Amino acid sequence: MAANIREEIRRLQRRKQLHFHPQTNGGDSSDMEGPSSPSGSSSTPFSHSSSGKEKPLFTFRQVGLICERMLKEQETQIREEYDQILHLKLSEQYDAFVKFTYDQIQKRFESAAAPSYLS
Repeated sequence: MAANIREEIRRLQRRKQLHFHPQTNGGDSSDMEGPSSPSGSSSTPFSHSSSGKEKPLFTFRQVGLICERMLKEQETQIREEYDQILHLKLSEQYDAFVKFTYDQIQKRFESAAAPSYLS
């Protein structure tokens, strides 16, 4: 999950939809902060908060984009899996139909092998 989020962060950076500044305290690539959304309720910047852990990493829009992308990928994966299973079941059903038809034709030919005046 963390790898998917990091990949999504990189993808958003490439598309210039995510602007961040890496932490300078030697943290890994997951310690990133997103742009602060403009709000009139707070006049103090985030740098004056008591700890760095309270800083939001992403805006709601960025979280929405990440979740949307992950949902699309999951939906695509589920569709592919569904199509494979459906193809397998249809193939099994077709094979059963062909076998049934073949058996029916064989029974008719076997019973019609000896000509009869009653038919």
